[in-house]
Amino acid sequence: MAKKKNNDLWRYWGLIIFVIAITGWLTADIGPVGIATLSALSFLWFLFQAPVPCGALNRGDVEQCRNNGRGVLRGCHIKQHQWQKLKALVLRRRWRQISSELFPNPTTALASVGAIVALLSSVIGVVKSLTGKG
Repeated sequence: MAKKKNNDLWRYWGLIIFVIAITGWLTADIGPVGIATLSALSFLWFLFQAPVPCGALNRGDVEQCRNNGRGVLRGCHIKQHQWQKLKALVLRRRWRQISSELFPNPTTALASVGAIVALLSSVIGVVKSLTGKG
């Protein structure tokens, strides 16, 4: 029998860092530079590694792929799906289409909201550290 990998907790390292960063805002123990760093790391995790459905459009642009994907901006194991969302975000300028791709289902919507909160937290942490109010 093959051993099962014990990577279940490691898959969610960005979410754990996100919780630590938010806790740092509530307790003021980490400081703005630490919070900005942790938030930036969790932001990158949400965009490129969070376990979400792929959601890339299949042939005919009718049905979305249901395979497991990696991150809000990446797709599944299919080569054409891997960067389809990021390309669509960069090339298309229609906000309705972008929002429908970032919020197609609850799992991806939570990852998208987490990425937005992590980005804001990181920016606020950098601003506080630069202004010396932290």
